[in-house]
Amino acid sequence: MTKPRSLIDERRDVEMVSSRYGPSPESAARAVKAAGHRQTTHTRHATGTEQTMRTRRASWALLPKASSTPMARRLVRTQLGGWGCGEHCEVAELLVSELVTNALHHGSGGPVLTLTSADGTLRCEVEDESPAPVRTCPAAGDDEGGRGLLLVDTLSSSWGTGRTGRGKVVWFELDA
Repeated sequence: MTKPRSLIDERRDVEMVSSRYGPSPESAARAVKAAGHRQTTHTRHATGTEQTMRTRRASWALLPKASSTPMARRLVRTQLGGWGCGEHCEVAELLVSELVTNALHHGSGGPVLTLTSADGTLRCEVEDESPAPVRTCPAAGDDEGGRGLLLVDTLSSSWGTGRTGRGKVVWFELDA
């Protein structure tokens, strides 16, 4: 019988992958692949009469395990750095980690993280396979959890949820 992996073992694996591949966007893609995650990136340019609009999008299918939360933070930091959106990194990392943790604890299947940057707005989405709606519950003073969506509500410019063909998506936006 195989011994179940602990959270410490999974964190060590993520740290090993992170230290091996370094901080560049290309190395993040290698780290994602090595950890068993999938990444897709899309860039669209639309030229108007007065301005050029650029939409950048990156998406990763994460594994349904605790190591996906620190991996998601690293992916956000690396991708936003590559896009030159460093001013959003700390808040985006924090809020994405809250949404990924919620998806792992209350959803089902592996979460899908999507980042979209367009028109001065960064949108972060976390999708899971559970159609159950998101519920906010007030946390007591000594509770260890229950404040994630309060953080999202407080620190983002807007946030919401929606149903998808796969389950549900929880998203937030940060203004530039």
